[in-house]
Amino acid sequence: MNISKEGIAITKRFFEAIDMLKAQKRMRGLLTYTKAHDINYWNINTVRNQPEVSVLKPEWIAYLVLDYGISADWILTGRGGMFKQ
Repeated sequence: MNISKEGIAITKRFFEAIDMLKAQKRMRGLLTYTKAHDINYWNINTVRNQPEVSVLKPEWIAYLVLDYGISADWILTGRGGMFKQ
């Protein structure tokens, strides 16, 4: 499956947000995130390592937006700040 440039950019911003939350110590890491939301760790790790062929699930974005205050606009478009105002 070919993922569009926009889709790859969204995936990269998603994992950039995960890394920022980890750096801010608001999240322990990807494994903690996957356990909290009943996500298969290996599936999400494959998306991280192969964004050009693996699909990021929309509910994964929703969890970041709802639980951590990440801006949906930023993840989807790259506009604005990473965190909701």
